[in-house]
Amino acid sequence: MFKMGTKKRRRQLNHVLIALGVGALLILIFTFVQPFTKIQWWLSDQLFLPTSPSPNIVIVAIDDQSLAKYGRLPDWSRSLHAQAVDNLRQAQAGVIGFDVLFSDQSADDLEFAEAIASAGNLVLPVVGIEPEPSAQQKVIYEDFLNPTTSLKEAAASLGHANVVPDGDGVIRRLPLVAGDDTGDIYPALVLAMLHEFFLTPLPEDYTIQNGSLHLLDRDIPVDDKCLMRINFVDKPGSFTHLSYIDVVEGNFDPDAVKHKIVLVGMTATGEPDSWVTPISAEKMYGVEIYANALDTILNQRFLAETTRQTNILVVLLMAGITGLVLPLIRLRWGTLLVVLMFLAYVVAAFLAFDRGHVLNILYPLITLPIIYVTVVLCRVIAEQSDRRQIKQLFGRYVSPQVADEIMNLADANQLRLGGTRREVTVMFADMRGFTALSEGMSPEAVVATLNKYLTLIIERVLANEGMINKFGGDNIMAVWNAPQDQPDHALLAVKAALEGQQAIEKENQQGDSALPRVKFGIGINTGPTVAGNVGSEGRSEYTIIGDTVNLSSRLCSNAPGDQIWIGPNTYEKVKDEIEVEALEPQRFKGKAEPVPVYRALRLRVKQG
Repeated sequence: MFKMGTKKRRRQLNHVLIALGVGALLILIFTFVQPFTKIQWWLSDQLFLPTSPSPNIVIVAIDDQSLAKYGRLPDWSRSLHAQAVDNLRQAQAGVIGFDVLFSDQSADDLEFAEAIASAGNLVLPVVGIEPEPSAQQKVIYEDFLNPTTSLKEAAASLGHANVVPDGDGVIRRLPLVAGDDTGDIYPALVLAMLHEFFLTPLPEDYTIQNGSLHLLDRDIPVDDKCLMRINFVDKPGSFTHLSYIDVVEGNFDPDAVKHKIVLVGMTATGEPDSWVTPISAEKMYGVEIYANALDTILNQRFLAETTRQTNILVVLLMAGITGLVLPLIRLRWGTLLVVLMFLAYVVAAFLAFDRGHVLNILYPLITLPIIYVTVVLCRVIAEQSDRRQIKQLFGRYVSPQVADEIMNLADANQLRLGGTRREVTVMFADMRGFTALSEGMSPEAVVATLNKYLTLIIERVLANEGMINKFGGDNIMAVWNAPQDQPDHALLAVKAALEGQQAIEKENQQGDSALPRVKFGIGINTGPTVAGNVGSEGRSEYTIIGDTVNLSSRLCSNAPGDQIWIGPNTYEKVKDEIEVEALEPQRFKGKAEPVPVYRALRLRVKQG
């Protein structure tokens, strides 16, 4: 896949490895640390869509009207409940479940117990208190509150009426089985009601197999604590409601409850048994939560949360695709890929939820932007490295100043033909007798000698902040005060020439005596020029043009070896720092009058 012969391929491989490494780190964090769990819960809550509740589930609500007529619920005579049960029995209710705990003795318990026994299909609740940590496959409570003995014995069965909110206080799951330390086990109230409704005895074994409990010819998905995810149908008030007062007084249509599942519970204002659920911001009464749980099991609208292994595989897939592909394609296509994968996974999460599978939404969707940002950062760092390398490489062929100028112009989108007028100092240095020298030497020796001595000049130019503008075989053109401003550009140029001549003389004296002595003639001139990009749109060069350049070149051509000739403008700028020898004015091509010329000798010794 990768050809390791190119730097680009090696870099792409490194980016892939970094991206995959970040993906592996994310998998470890998501698996063992599991951050942002509440956010994941909230995201899964957004997948619920309202649906029609089962018509076979009816809630008999102990509502505000009932309390207004009969008073506080603890003060009610249980003969009222007996009457309600008798009326529901006569209306042929399929099963009756009370979400009301009758743990205190009452003078009317016998009448109520007789009504319960006559109905023969009534399920009473027990309530676990003080949950305890346990390794068992069920929720364990310290103890259970039970109905009074007479009511307990009259009931068809018992079921626990406990809910277990998640860490954010939202009810999403219902424990289908709960127990205590003594070994007593209770099915959930809704589970006991459904077994009674289908005339099926409650099982003695609630062993989880393959993530499910097999009950009522259904495989009900649960977690390792027998908690079933409730598939809520809609906001509170969606199920058919009858007021308890109407049931007690017989003012209801018997067909409303005939052969149906009837839940009796509190819905009065201010009732503490109300909870936040995923389906709406409005709190839902406990009896309505049980109705939703009944609907989930009755209609087999189960929700199975994906396993840890599945989540790891999904995140691994996301990290693998993005980590392998993003470093190899353009950023715009990488961005499009990430956006499409993001949207595709969101759609997949909705579709999977509709089919009963709760995908982990957060972790895969977090993975995509994190891998994307990782790859982008790798590219930014690589581009910065490239920029530095290009600048260094560029500086081997043009001066660092020109490299900076070109890079800056490119950044500003101003890299175009044209120039600016500015005063510069130009120096030409030319090796004397180069043609004759090269005739007696091999080409390799000529190049080595040329590079050796040119390096001496170049080093002094750069040391004095000059810009190497051109090489022309055995000569060099250097410029000061372009492209950056240098107030003392003339002095820097002359200093570079003097130091260069000294370095060449030293090399001639200390070098190989078998080699011929090399001499350079140097010409320096100062004046106005045009500095900028010259050429064509396809190929241009940063250079200096103008009469100042021409005169500097001619001064160099006329200067004998070992000498430095400077023009009149340069002399005026350096005469206080440089000792010179005035030469005879010289005639140059293109000049009507002779031009004053000076030979630069040495730096002036400043008097202390």
